[in-house]
Amino acid sequence: MYEEEGRNYSKVIGYGIGQYYEKTKEELSKIVKLDFLCDRKWDQSDEEEYDGIALIKKKDLQDLENALLIIFAGTARNYKSIQRDLEGLNKVDYVHVDKVIGTNIFLNGKMLKDNYPDGMYEDRQNNKIRFDQSLSDQLTVLFQGSDNTLHIGKDVSVGKLHIKFGNNGFCSIGENTEITGAGFHVSNARIRIGKDCLLGAQIVLRTHDAHHIFDLETHQRINYAKDVVVGDHVWIAYHATLLGGAGIGTGSVVGAGAITSSLFGDHVIIAGAPAKVIREKICWSKDDTAYFNRGRLEECIYQENTKYTECDNV
Repeated sequence: MYEEEGRNYSKVIGYGIGQYYEKTKEELSKIVKLDFLCDRKWDQSDEEEYDGIALIKKKDLQDLENALLIIFAGTARNYKSIQRDLEGLNKVDYVHVDKVIGTNIFLNGKMLKDNYPDGMYEDRQNNKIRFDQSLSDQLTVLFQGSDNTLHIGKDVSVGKLHIKFGNNGFCSIGENTEITGAGFHVSNARIRIGKDCLLGAQIVLRTHDAHHIFDLETHQRINYAKDVVVGDHVWIAYHATLLGGAGIGTGSVVGAGAITSSLFGDHVIIAGAPAKVIREKICWSKDDTAYFNRGRLEECIYQENTKYTECDNV
């Protein structure tokens, strides 16, 4: 017997058995025991059992009384596909596994400020967020796993920022940083962004690749997650991508469309795909060239660079 939203179910079936089932089955087993597994791949099969659990065909689900399907779908596309599979099964209720085990937690800046006025969020999956009440409403966070931490400094300005965590990720954004539009993907490594940085639109930072890559001869993994580290007062221009292993030194500029997983020093401009240094010994100001045509650094309104270096001595 299992209770979901006030209703008791006598049979519980896992539906859609693939990667997301393997990812979540251990956590689910702490909450409920599955009586059957069901998937379209077994519709024409004679197999009777998988993972020690009896199989049932979709056509037989309608005959079960008081049954609940727990759907294992890692993407919205897969979930909609399974929903189409279930059309016509009017007597069978279903729920996504994330709801049962309390994962895939979505939060935004307004929710965090309204519900956690002390600036500290923590859930049962050991995901944590530490933030200042200056937090932007335009921040969105998705926790898909556990043991993740997000630190956001004071007066971080955001047009649009989505941070997606897997497992064991860490992300920090320093105070007074401005982000026009960016997506961060953090799992099994860290993203660190310093103070007074400027990120343009369509920026991507990733600690990990989307899938596993192996050496063909040794079968050993070759693309483990790596940190992405951005120093203080760094300008990352439109559509740049920083991949696992990337490091950008203090006072540097990343050109539009640049892609890199390499380490670079302080006060350089990097550009290209893959990116390389195209100018050394530079500093920059947030003065907008659409408004002004400054000839010398001393004429600029914004002088953040002086916090980190005396430009004449770079």
